[in-house]
Amino acid sequence: MQIENTKISRWIDTLSKSRQTAKNKALMAYLLKLASKPKRQRVSVNLSKLERLAAENEFIVVPGKVLGSGDIKKSINITAIDFSSSALEKLKMSKCKVVDLSEVVAKGGARIII
Repeated sequence: MQIENTKISRWIDTLSKSRQTAKNKALMAYLLKLASKPKRQRVSVNLSKLERLAAENEFIVVPGKVLGSGDIKKSINITAIDFSSSALEKLKMSKCKVVDLSEVVAKGGARIII
């Protein structure tokens, strides 16, 4: 429970600080709204959905948890509040890069998959 609170607190702090200075303020405000939801209302995204919707080398934000159901063959840059252990393993095998939210903020935007 404490680990989950730390992760979400870090996300909310990063989004709150960057909301005023970010290139895409609307994106940061929307992410803050999604990340502030209770855990039961946050999204869960399977790797199979990421495979269908993401483009090669695209920056993806999942304001929830990434689950390991399915396979991913594309190399993407992804950040999420949490990852299942099987999802992390499959992402590493497919040479995907798990990035910090601050990288996405510095880049100026990404695609949100919910």
